[in-house]
Amino acid sequence: MGTHRSTGSSREISKGPVIAAVVVVVLVVLAVGWTQLRPQSAGSSGAAASGACVEGEAVLDVTVDPEIADPVRTIATRYNETRPVVRDHCAKVVITERPAADMVTAFRSTATWNPVLGPRPALWIPESSRQVESMRVPGLIEGAPRSIASTPIVLAVPEVLRHALAATQTSWVDLPRLQQGSLEQIGLPGWDGLKLAMPPGDTTLAVAAAVASAVSGTEPLTEEATAAGQTLSAVSGLASAAPEAVDASAALTSLTGAAPAEAAVHAVPVTQRRLAANGSTTFYVPTGAAPIADYPAALMSGPWVDKTQNLMAGLFADYLRKPEQQRDLVAAGFAAPPAGPAPVPPRAALDRLRQVLDSPVLGVHATALLDVSASMDTAEGDLTRLNNTIGALASTLNVMPPEFGLGIWAFGKDVDGTNPYDVIADTAPLDDAQRSKLMGSLGSIEATAADTDECYRALLAAYSSAVDGYATERTNSILLVTDGPDDDSGTSDAELLAGIENAGDAGKPIRIDVIVVGGSGTEGLRTLTERTGGSYTVLPSTNDLAFGTAMVGALTTP
Repeated sequence: MGTHRSTGSSREISKGPVIAAVVVVVLVVLAVGWTQLRPQSAGSSGAAASGACVEGEAVLDVTVDPEIADPVRTIATRYNETRPVVRDHCAKVVITERPAADMVTAFRSTATWNPVLGPRPALWIPESSRQVESMRVPGLIEGAPRSIASTPIVLAVPEVLRHALAATQTSWVDLPRLQQGSLEQIGLPGWDGLKLAMPPGDTTLAVAAAVASAVSGTEPLTEEATAAGQTLSAVSGLASAAPEAVDASAALTSLTGAAPAEAAVHAVPVTQRRLAANGSTTFYVPTGAAPIADYPAALMSGPWVDKTQNLMAGLFADYLRKPEQQRDLVAAGFAAPPAGPAPVPPRAALDRLRQVLDSPVLGVHATALLDVSASMDTAEGDLTRLNNTIGALASTLNVMPPEFGLGIWAFGKDVDGTNPYDVIADTAPLDDAQRSKLMGSLGSIEATAADTDECYRALLAAYSSAVDGYATERTNSILLVTDGPDDDSGTSDAELLAGIENAGDAGKPIRIDVIVVGGSGTEGLRTLTERTGGSYTVLPSTNDLAFGTAMVGALTTP
């Protein structure tokens, strides 16, 4: 029997539509609440206009190199007009214009920040990545700075010189030779050399790095390549013969102030953009990898930068790279940023280049002092120790530039009468005559019958001779190669060190390098290398690549 629903009870409502309605209401409420509570993002000008900067104003201090300051300041004004909001702060960009070199010095210094430089920036835009690398201190820069613009670095030259350089396809590696010589070799008789000015600044450093890279065959330049003798000699050749120039502006004035051949300056490193801004477009770029000024935007992460400023710095750097802002930079004479990071030498290499530019060293002026005692007749490989030594010396001689100097002495026991040494060839610059003389004399060096030597007496004599024949603007050195020493002169280590000190001249430093083969040498020789800034190398055999490398290093490293 069926049952009937009571007429007095209410009808049951379905749960599904009710739950859906509640969910919709909750979502609407959450959306409204999130809209009201979420942090404001950059560029929300409407929110700023309605007074949503609940945390007040936040200032982004940006320090910019003077050359690019004007367009960056214009772009910053436009950015501020968008009334950006960052982390609930009304963001404002303030531009300070300061030379990048001053900023590098300040960042590297441990002294109190100099207020003349303006506030310490959260964003720094120097002329090039070389300056970022030069000041790189752990913890001060966030990530890898990206470029906002670029311009090639060129040599400003008169038209007649530009034509001659282009006709001969002059490269970076040719510049030191032209600087030291005459321009007759490129078809300009009567011109007294390149006269490339090297005023202090990033463009000069860039040219020095380009020359060093071309000479050493490394790009970017490494610290090891910078220390090589040929590299240092090339950069020193540029610097030592450079005409006086306090800055690039003065050098450009000298360049245009007289008839080209008679001018005090024939060439000036400068950015192409600056040259065009000065109303001149005559320039030459040597063949090979050319440097640029790439204007990196470096986000600073020092203790003076808070999270809001760091975010503002990143947002403004991105804003500078947008197409609308790039039009302003191009209109100001700059090119677009490079597609990838510009190759930059490490800080140690850049510091070494600056040191050479400030104090040129035109190679090495060296005396090789060779042990010819009987033990040097010991066979090592197919040849004797002495013959291996002579062979390594001949190979080194072949790679030494003509501006280097070299002489050869032999030492042993009663080598020249009662003298413990024989001057095979006096130290002199390696012109064709000296090079030929040295190569011819190597074949006459032979081991003696004596098992002992008078190394210390010979070294004292060679040192005194090096002081007397001191060559300025060069590293003066003595390289001692021995398989002992087996000194029976009666001279003690203490007497050797005192004798060297007495024979020395503070204004004529002589570096002493020692290579010991098949033994350990003496403490006196080791101490002497330490006191004179030399190297002390102990090797088991002359029949080894390491022996030749040690000799090349000693005779070619300024």
